[in-house]
Amino acid sequence: MSSDDFGFPGLPIDPIPAGRTVLVTGPSRLASRFARELVFGGDHEDGVIFISTSTTGNTVATDTRIAYPELDFSRFGIVDATGQTRAGSETAARIEQVSSAADLTGISIKNSILASHLKESGVDRLRTCFDSLSLLLLYTNFRTIMRFVHTMDGRIAATDGLGVFVLDPSMHEPQVTYTLKSVCDGAIEVRQESATPDIRIDGFGTYAREWEAIEL
Repeated sequence: MSSDDFGFPGLPIDPIPAGRTVLVTGPSRLASRFARELVFGGDHEDGVIFISTSTTGNTVATDTRIAYPELDFSRFGIVDATGQTRAGSETAARIEQVSSAADLTGISIKNSILASHLKESGVDRLRTCFDSLSLLLLYTNFRTIMRFVHTMDGRIAATDGLGVFVLDPSMHEPQVTYTLKSVCDGAIEVRQESATPDIRIDGFGTYAREWEAIEL
């Protein structure tokens, strides 16, 4: 493991090199929970930017404070793309508002603002979560979303960050999932058919294509 790799304590996932992106696929709520574990459950020296299209920034901040009480919220920023403005958060997390999930330019700008703010605050590494591409696809055509993902992928690679994109395959044609997987460096499928969820990893080395139980 390189010192630049992103680790995932408590998950059966080998460290992922800096500058890579991951597509998390599965039922919306389960995939979102798992994606949050990837970005919030790692090294608490890392900064996190969470781009939310379905849950208000205040709710994301509150839920995260409960689930990850050890998280330093001065290293956490949220892009709220729900279009539902709320009063200020009780946490130290910085929240940037975007008018709607259709405003990809606004999302990109607010993401850059947060990244610059965190860097100025002394944060050297960022984990960025986009929750979710499925919601973006309800508002914008696939070609435009692909350009957006390519842009974000390039930005994450250039800054040695980690990018996590969430997608619910049941909401799209199979070709959509296949194409988005090809853009990202690897993919993790998540499902729940028993008491505990399972994951299956595609990419990032020599993982066997088998389901493995995890704790969330």
